[in-house]
Amino acid sequence: MYTKQERMMQMTFTKLPKAISAEELLSTPLPPVKWIIPGLLPAGLALFAGPSKAGKSWLTLWLCLQIAQGNPVWNREIEPRTVIYFSLEDTFNRLQNRIFQLIDGRDAPERLILQTECPSIGQGLEEQVESLIHTYCDVGLIVIDTLQKVRVSDGNGGMYANDYKEAGALKKIADKYGICILLIHHLRKQTASDPFDQISGSTGLMGVADTSWVMQRKRMSQTADILLTGRDMDDRTLHLREENCIWTLEDEETAEEREIKAVPDYLWKAAKYIESVGNWQGTASELLAVAGIENAKPNQFTYNMAKYFDKVFEPKNIRYKTHRKNKVRLLSFYGDDGDGGDDDIDITQLSGWGIPERPSPSSPSSLGALEGSKHGRSVATGQPAEKPTGTAPNPCEAAGA
Repeated sequence: MYTKQERMMQMTFTKLPKAISAEELLSTPLPPVKWIIPGLLPAGLALFAGPSKAGKSWLTLWLCLQIAQGNPVWNREIEPRTVIYFSLEDTFNRLQNRIFQLIDGRDAPERLILQTECPSIGQGLEEQVESLIHTYCDVGLIVIDTLQKVRVSDGNGGMYANDYKEAGALKKIADKYGICILLIHHLRKQTASDPFDQISGSTGLMGVADTSWVMQRKRMSQTADILLTGRDMDDRTLHLREENCIWTLEDEETAEEREIKAVPDYLWKAAKYIESVGNWQGTASELLAVAGIENAKPNQFTYNMAKYFDKVFEPKNIRYKTHRKNKVRLLSFYGDDGDGGDDDIDITQLSGWGIPERPSPSSPSSLGALEGSKHGRSVATGQPAEKPTGTAPNPCEAAGA
């Protein structure tokens, strides 16, 4: 059932025409995103892909039970809704045994409707789904396990066109009734740098889906990760543990938190050193030495310093520039209120390409410039340290364009 607040909000919303001006759109109240699982599964078409025999069906059935009963899911409060589960690879005997194990003596929900057979897409599935929506009150989630069981390849068009057409037919129903249709699917055996590229089929499936889940689990492991991305949600990763066929949440992290974890430790150490001494100038090799960093090469350090600038240095109000002098590239660090000079290159603008680094020669002038920069004065002359000068290299030339 809808809450009182949801019913009142629905009464105030205006049905929009197919074409609307930006001014009219911004002045029209619209309903908020409808969540089946807050922050994880909104209304629309969703895709849940994972390896074969990885526990997707057990996990999906548990989710259906929790939503139908209105029980919490991974620390999230759930509004109870009717769930229709097309378990097309199972029998009623198998489903009965699994539900007995999952509810562990508690009452089974009347809101969970189970089916083990249905027509294919374009051959009656859409009509059956709409009929069930009208038959049962407050349908919030429809699960089709698996997508492959309801697909019919007519041989016309390419894979992308067929994927987009079939998934689009189900998305149309989800959008029409404001429900979530969750498709259980498989992953390819080939690995990919982007886990979502492992989803079986063409990119048409993910292109249609509003939300995509990818399950990563090693065979026989009790732990698994679920990577989530979608149009109405922030990317995140769920770290789960299986016990007695129930997947519990051990940890959860957003994409930003994953990026923070990817930052090399030596960058934090370098930032801490710069923060302690204030303005500093020298080569990457010299900075590694004075900061006590032994596990990084100068080239690698300089590249990652630019790449993770916004994560490590910017929050500490540290800025830096780079210029060449006597065939050596110098880095100049300063605070927001420091004088970084106007004619140098701001290295924070060069994060898209690597900067070649050469170790500074152990010459008196280099060491003197390094020591003097720590105190803001030149050791050789006793005068204020020389501000870095130089001209900006052409990025196109550096990239070999």
